[in-house]
Amino acid sequence: MARAQPTCVPSIDEDACSRGILVRSACAACAASCPHDALSADEDGLYLEPADCTGCGACLAACPRQAISLDSLDAIVIEPSGGSPVAALICPRRAVGYGPCLQSLGLESLSRLWLGGVRRIVTLTAGCADCPDGRSLAVADRVADLNDLLADRGLPLLRVEPAQSVAKSVPKLMARAADHAGRRAFLGLGAASAEADGPSESALSRLQSLPAGPDARAAFAPRIDPRICTGCDACVRICPEGALTLIKDESGIMVYRTSPTKCTSCGLCMDVCGADAIRIDRQAPRVPDLRLTGYRCRGCGVEVHSPAGGPWDGGEAGGGLCPICAATSHHKRLFQVLP
Repeated sequence: MARAQPTCVPSIDEDACSRGILVRSACAACAASCPHDALSADEDGLYLEPADCTGCGACLAACPRQAISLDSLDAIVIEPSGGSPVAALICPRRAVGYGPCLQSLGLESLSRLWLGGVRRIVTLTAGCADCPDGRSLAVADRVADLNDLLADRGLPLLRVEPAQSVAKSVPKLMARAADHAGRRAFLGLGAASAEADGPSESALSRLQSLPAGPDARAAFAPRIDPRICTGCDACVRICPEGALTLIKDESGIMVYRTSPTKCTSCGLCMDVCGADAIRIDRQAPRVPDLRLTGYRCRGCGVEVHSPAGGPWDGGEAGGGLCPICAATSHHKRLFQVLP
């Protein structure tokens, strides 16, 4: 099959991208998903080779922060709309003017379609197995993940099935124009952007927030290991979605609380955790609150906290010192008068 010439190239919202939020972010989901290696990532940033890009949209589907658009198109919707339970996706290689490619159907797009009433997607393709864009096609895995979430909530599943033809009356999936605010080309990061109104709740988050039992799974579930967590709060401060919070529970005890329905698996919490105490589980239920114990560091005099029962509980691991004082010994150079 001949290689299609790109009709659009990726652009990125630097304010939404994990690498825009944290320079040392390890996220490279877009580059890892590209079937043509048109995208690459290193410690200095992301790079695009336009000549190798076919505009398949694999990077759009893979981005955990929904920071990528293709030629100012970033959302998949039904046209014409009308609440039809069936929608058709026609491969752009099969018919000019149609699309998007199956590659661009990520969990967010699938969730948005389901919330819009779609229960069945019929696909008319040009042969994904022989298509250079279909080399790493992951839509079946994403549909399976979505259906696991739906099954846990007792909701009807989404079916994606191939078709030999599609009637004109069947609504088609099309790409919707993106909001240009904050967008720049991959090779032109750094231009000033409009002030954002703040993140809106994603379709995946809304779907996962539907009524469910206590053991219902979430697509991504952050988990803090109390055996090595130092209680520095870096993960709470960096999380752009509020999936990790520091609050007082119903009994007034300070806890780390995870809200997996909000987690996008951007990995920023893991990037900033100096103790490697965080992991993100896939298709997992919410974990219980992590109870914290407060104490005053005998070195710097600062009130700190750490997981109850962990090695830093009450500063035990550091002999009453907070993790920073224990690691740097800079408290020995301080003169303090404590109340």
